[in-house]
Amino acid sequence: MTGFAFRKNMVFEWSGAVNRIDRLQPDGQILLERMGSGQLALVGRDEILQAYARGEIVAGDLHSQDGAARQAAVFSRPLDELKESVKTKVARRRAYLDAVLESGPPVFTKSYLRPLLENAAQLMGDEHPPSCTTFWRWYSRYNSHHDARALIPREDRRGCREMKLHPRVLELAEAAITDAFHISPRATVQMIFTLLQTKINKENLIRLSSEQLKPPSKRTIYRLLNRVEAYDLTVLREGKAVADKRFRQVQRNMQVDHILERVEIDHTPLDLFLIDERSGLPLGRPTLTMCLDFFSKMPFGYYLSYGAPSVAAVVGALKHAILPKKPCPSALPKLHVEHAWPCYGRPDLIVVDNGLEFYSKDLESIAIDLMMRVNYCPKYEPRFKGAIERYLKTINYFFAHQLPGTSMARLHERGDYDPQKHALLTLSEFNQIFQKWLLDVYAQTVHRGTSQTPWARWHEGLTRREPELPSSLDALRHRIGQVVERKLNHEGIVLNGIHYNGDALAPMLRAYGRGTAVRVLFDPDDLGEIHVWGPDAPEPVRVQAMNPAYARGLTALQHMLIRKSVREKGASQQDVAAVDRARQELVEVVQDLMASRKQRHRHRAAAIQGFNSNRASNAGLADHQPTSGHQVASPKPASPRTEAKRLLEASHSAEDTQRPLKTYPLFTSASNVVVSGEPT
Repeated sequence: MTGFAFRKNMVFEWSGAVNRIDRLQPDGQILLERMGSGQLALVGRDEILQAYARGEIVAGDLHSQDGAARQAAVFSRPLDELKESVKTKVARRRAYLDAVLESGPPVFTKSYLRPLLENAAQLMGDEHPPSCTTFWRWYSRYNSHHDARALIPREDRRGCREMKLHPRVLELAEAAITDAFHISPRATVQMIFTLLQTKINKENLIRLSSEQLKPPSKRTIYRLLNRVEAYDLTVLREGKAVADKRFRQVQRNMQVDHILERVEIDHTPLDLFLIDERSGLPLGRPTLTMCLDFFSKMPFGYYLSYGAPSVAAVVGALKHAILPKKPCPSALPKLHVEHAWPCYGRPDLIVVDNGLEFYSKDLESIAIDLMMRVNYCPKYEPRFKGAIERYLKTINYFFAHQLPGTSMARLHERGDYDPQKHALLTLSEFNQIFQKWLLDVYAQTVHRGTSQTPWARWHEGLTRREPELPSSLDALRHRIGQVVERKLNHEGIVLNGIHYNGDALAPMLRAYGRGTAVRVLFDPDDLGEIHVWGPDAPEPVRVQAMNPAYARGLTALQHMLIRKSVREKGASQQDVAAVDRARQELVEVVQDLMASRKQRHRHRAAAIQGFNSNRASNAGLADHQPTSGHQVASPKPASPRTEAKRLLEASHSAEDTQRPLKTYPLFTSASNVVVSGEPT
């Protein structure tokens, strides 16, 4: 091993510069020459030693290339990996070397070395002492490296390690391997061998008889595959995305120092079937939108609904997360949540994936108004928000899978268990049980990553930071919701066919005139009122719907289906009787869907009625009555089942335009996988 010492011509690297000791002064000063520039400098011994102690000096060799080659010839792995036969050879060589060096520097003549070697062999009991030439080779290796490891025989480097195949054959073999795995990720050596023979035969057709390529044996193909790195082999077999995930380096986790510094948001379908409160029939699996505080690992807020992931779900989860939590309605009187939910406040940063609902202008507007930052993870990299991903898995595996009606994570895990027949919980009952588990079980269990309970860590964070809320509840309502731009006129504002007008819009209309663009914020779960921002207004004004009996409590999805039904019947959108008639028909169809034997129909009916964690009861669409003031004689549909099917197909087509279908092609090239769609 090359060491560091104060001797002439000693070469070492100091803070990136290569220096050579040119002269040692009597007063302890060292004259250093900077290699390359030839610059000279006097440096004290103590200064150099302190730099060595700080790890700034690395000893080198005057001839770096020759030194690197000599260093490669020295066995550098732990000695316990050597075979016993090799260790015996090393001990023998070291014994002869020590015996000769005890008499002083060796003189390489037979008359001097032969008696010393024979005497050492007699003491060791060795019947075959080395020759003087062999001893000279041992001593030369030891003296050039200044390391006893140079005496280790490098049996591992014996033999030819270069490929003896023709360079063109190697190119064709690489192409055959790539083509074989492009055809099938389960390609065999026989398949690669056949493709290679075909390629070589085609190549030989255009070559001279004296330049014909010789096909390699099948054993050679095995050796070629053994030379392929594990990463490249995984890329060929399973794709680049899988290879990057499998061979990635786990770096240090994101470090945060305070609560609300980083909040992660994501969706997941719960592995649980819920039932309808009135009919007792299973409605399907609800979608959970969850917010998690990264510092404390405390659940920050959530939103449950039967719809697909949407902007409304994100807005509902943020609203529930920011506001102080109220105890949920008691659907199970004997079940009591012992701990209150202490989490509230405005987060500094929210981390989301690349779902379409997160790229909406609504979330961007909410983030600006509430002074939050939005961080989007790279595509197909869920590990950048691994805390919420792992937490959603915990919810499904350690909570939802323990309840009646669980669908399990995989279909084959169910066996003979039918989750729809065993489903017992309604949305309101599940909401209470879920909060019980969140606050009394999960929050009181020690988290493996923090070594504290989320409850204790949140309260520890409260000692260093006090959560901040908007100035008032109205201020929050003015800034959290879906945002659109509309034109102001004498009829007020028209939003998706619903007219909104009131005295609050009169000053705005007189000041700016008709056609003024205004910012409109609305709650997709309740279209009864909107918030309108004037061009220069510091605060918005609240405007009620012209027909509050129709719009109050109406969801955006329900209104879209009603308007679609009206348009299909050819009635005017301004015809109140037609709208009320369509609403009544929608109620009848939803009731027919709820009574359907097909679970997907009941699941769609629950989404139409707007069942979510904030509206867990069945009160809603069916409780609204026509407001036209007279009885509407609506033609009886030919068949309730036909009407249900028509409305279901219409709602599915509307949903498909909001969220595109996902496709996952397996391979598009030999070394790259192209995946369309977003990660789930």
